Amino acid sequence: MIKGFSLIEVFIALAISLGTLTLVIAAVSGTTRTSVKVVSYQDKMAAIFHTMEVLRSDLTKCGMRLHEASNIVAYPLFVNTGFSFRVTYGTAGESLLEPAQTGDTAIYINRNDFFSKRKKILLVDQESNRYEFHYISGKKGDQLFLRDALLFDYPKSCRVIVLKEVEYKLYSQENSRSLKRKVNHGYFQPLLEEITDFNVHFYPEANAVFYKIEINHREQIRGYIYMSNMVKVVK
Repeated sequence: MIKGFSLIEVFIALAISLGTLTLVIAAVSGTTRTSVKVVSYQDKMAAIFHTMEVLRSDLTKCGMRLHEASNIVAYPLFVNTGFSFRVTYGTAGESLLEPAQTGDTAIYINRNDFFSKRKKILLVDQESNRYEFHYISGKKGDQLFLRDALLFDYPKSCRVIVLKEVEYKLYSQENSRSLKRKVNHGYFQPLLEEITDFNVHFYPEANAVFYKIEINHREQIRGYIYMSNMVKVVK
């Protein structure tokens, strides 16, 4: 005759099983919380490294392709307003294929992919010390259509430079502040959250920038960047 388990033995077995299951669930829950914290920290560090790489790249490029125009063009390449700053540099440059005249709404250049619709361009002629800014409204082959008519005449030696304007701005929200970045006429895109301190100081005599970013009163990033592409203007 096979003897079964008593009711007390069943309760004891259930109690042991529930106790073991509770320990397993607690261990798994603890591991999950730790994993979430690790992933969150890794994401934050990745965002910090990405922000530093992009920021240094923009500051280093400030004034690029605009060396020859610096003594002619009255346009600030670096603008700092405390909680925001803007850098300007050229992404491409070509000479005119044909002379352009006052009132023209189209110019001819060796167009590349950088010369696209809505891009801001600079026409500068060193010989006559003339320059003007325009926006591209369309393109066809080597012909660029301008949103507005030219104000001056330009020879074939005139340079046409595609400009890129990048702006960084600190946004204050209800519980935190975030650093965002905008390119040309685009929208501000978030880079870093929980910013507790942000400062950028420009040293014009050295063409250098000191920046400091603090995240959540803990991580702090500082840097000093010499903007070699931004030459001193000599009038």
